Amino acid sequence: MKTYRLFCLCGLCVAALSGVAQTGGVLSRAICTSTCSGNLGENIFPNGDFGQGIPNVVPVNPGFAPGYSYQTNPPPGDGSYTISNSTVNWGLFAATTWIKIEDNGPEPNGYMMVVNASYQPGLFFEKKVTVCENTLYEFSVDVIAMNNAFNDPTIIKPQLAFEIDGKQVCNTNNIPIDATWHTYRFSFSTAPGASEVALGMRNIAPGGYGNDLAIDNISFRACGPDIDVPATAFFCAGKPLTIQAGIADPPYMPVYVQWQVFSPSGNAWENLPGATTPSLTLPQPGDGETYRVVVAGALGNLALPHCRAVSQPAELLLEDLSDFAIGGADTILCNGTPAVLDAGAFAAYQWSTGAAQSILSAPAPGWYAVTVTSANGCTATDSLYVYEAELSADVRWTEPGCAGDTTGWIRFEQWQGNGGPVEFVLNEGAPQVQPLFAGLGAGAYVASVRDSLGCQFDVPLTLQDPPALLLALGEDRELLVCDSLRLRVQSNFPLLQYQWSPPAGLSCVDCPEPVAMPTAPTVYRLTAFDERGCRGADSLLIRVLPRLDVYAPNVFLRDFSENGPNHSFTLSLSKSATQVRRLAVFDRWGNLVFLAENQAPGAAALVWDGTARDGRLLEPGVFVWSAEVEFTDGSKHRFEGDVLLLQR
Repeated sequence: MKTYRLFCLCGLCVAALSGVAQTGGVLSRAICTSTCSGNLGENIFPNGDFGQGIPNVVPVNPGFAPGYSYQTNPPPGDGSYTISNSTVNWGLFAATTWIKIEDNGPEPNGYMMVVNASYQPGLFFEKKVTVCENTLYEFSVDVIAMNNAFNDPTIIKPQLAFEIDGKQVCNTNNIPIDATWHTYRFSFSTAPGASEVALGMRNIAPGGYGNDLAIDNISFRACGPDIDVPATAFFCAGKPLTIQAGIADPPYMPVYVQWQVFSPSGNAWENLPGATTPSLTLPQPGDGETYRVVVAGALGNLALPHCRAVSQPAELLLEDLSDFAIGGADTILCNGTPAVLDAGAFAAYQWSTGAAQSILSAPAPGWYAVTVTSANGCTATDSLYVYEAELSADVRWTEPGCAGDTTGWIRFEQWQGNGGPVEFVLNEGAPQVQPLFAGLGAGAYVASVRDSLGCQFDVPLTLQDPPALLLALGEDRELLVCDSLRLRVQSNFPLLQYQWSPPAGLSCVDCPEPVAMPTAPTVYRLTAFDERGCRGADSLLIRVLPRLDVYAPNVFLRDFSENGPNHSFTLSLSKSATQVRRLAVFDRWGNLVFLAENQAPGAAALVWDGTARDGRLLEPGVFVWSAEVEFTDGSKHRFEGDVLLLQR
C-alpha cells in the first residue's frame, strides 16, 4: 500500500510517495502528486504559456534548455527543441511519425515547446523563480506525446522527471501516446530563509524510436486555503454592501487577509486600506466594480504575488428597482367588479391593506400601495388610485338576410358612463369610434364598449343564418337522341327569378320549366332567387343515348325491270348510326356472296341486288346476313338475320 510522507531537499520539503528507491537523499522515481486543495496564487512563472505570435517558430533562442540546442527550422532533431504555434505544416519525419497539433490554450497563435528527446536522458528545461520561505507551492505543466500511435510496442513513451535546485523530486512515469494533453503537478513547501528555487524538467526515458513531446502552460503558484467569495454580489441602490469571504483549510497559521479592488484606469488590482478581515463592507458600492481577497501566511507576504493565494473575483451588480410599478388588468372598479393589481415577481410583499401576496383584488375605490422586497433584500414602493366607473349600453343587431352572406350588423345605442369618451370593439379586435359593425356573417360575437378609464361593458350575442334556399332538379336522366325532357325544380321558398345554363338544347333560359333536347351529354344548372332575394343552385346531368334501331327486309324480289321497293336488300338505320363497318351476305353453304365495308349510312355500296360477287345471278333461296354498325357514342354493335331471295 502506498503512503505519503514529507522529506527535505536543499532547504525545501516535498510531498511524494514512499516505498521507492532513494539515492543520496534524492527521491528519483516518485510519482508526482499535489497536496494543494484550496485556492492558488498568481502564476509567478515567467511566460509559462510561452506567449503568442504570428511566426510559426520563435526566431530567438529563449535559453531555458541547458542540455538541448534550439532550432528555428522545424522539426527539431534529436536533442533539440523549438518554440512554435503549430506543427501542422512541418515536413520531414514530423509529417508521418508525429501528430499535428497547436498549443493547448485559448489564445490565438499561442506558442508551445516541442522537444525531440536526445538519446541519453538530459535536462531540457530549467528556470529560476523567486519564492517566499515557509510557503506551500504547486508546480504544473501540460505534456503531450508527439508520436503517432501505431500500436507499435517498440515506440518509446516519454517520461519526465521534475527537479528543484538540480534534485529530482518526482516523475510522470510513462506518458501515454494518445494525442492527448496530460497535466502533471506536484507541491512542495519552502524552508525558512528560502528566496529562490530552480525548477527543471529532465527527459529520463532512453532515446531512440519515439520519446518526443511538447509542453505548454507551465504554472508555479503559491498554495493557499479554500477561499469562498461569491462570483456576483448584488447590492441595493443607496445602501452599503457587505461581502463575506469564507476561508477554510489553510496550509499555514496564522492567516493574513487583504481585500483588493480592480482599477480599470490602471488595469491592476489595488489594496483597499484597512480591509484586512474576511468581511468587507462597502458604504457606497459601484455597479460593475470587481473585488478579490488575497491570503498569505505572513503579513509581509500579502504584497508579494509569489507568496500569496487569491480568490476568484467578485463582481458587484446593482439591483435597480427604481422602475418598479404596480401593474394589472384594471385600475378601476368597473360596474362593481374589483380591480386586479399585480406587484410582479419578488421575494416578499406588503400591501397597504395588509395583504402579503403579489396579486391583490381591490374591492373599493381609493389609494393602494405596496412595498416589495427582492431576494437580495432590496425594496421598492409604488402606489396608485383605483377609480370607480359605471358603463352600460344597449345593443341592436340584424342577422344576415341569406344563409352564408355578410349582411348582418351590430350597433351600440344609448351608452352611458362616467369614464369619458368611449370606443367600440368587436371580438377583441381593433377599437373604433363608430358604434356600428357591418358586413357580418353568422357566428358568435362579443360586442364591447370601453371608456377612457379602461372600463369595458361586454355584450355577447350570436347572429344566425336564415334557412337556405334549397333547389332540387332531381336525379340525373338519360335520353335517346332526338327525345326531349321538361326540366322542373322543387324549392323550399317560392322562386321569382330563374337562370338556366348552358342555353344549348333548351327552349328557354329564364323560364320555370324549359324543355331540354340535348344532342350530347350535358350538365344543366339552375341558379334561382326567391322572394327574399336569396340565391340557390342545383344541377343535373342528361346523358344522350344513341338509337340502336337497325331494320332489314326478310324477303325481296329480284326484278331488274323495276326500280321500286323490295327489289333489293339493304339496311335501314336510325339517325344514331354513323358508319357501317361491315355488311356481309352468305349463301346456305356459308359462301360469301356480298361484302361492303366502312360505308356511310344510305351509301349505294350497301345495296345487294341478289347477284354474286362475280356478277352471277344467284338462285332463289334463303341467305344469311351479318352487319357491324358504329353509333354516335362510339359504340359498335353486331346485327344478324336472314333474307329470302325471290325471282320473278
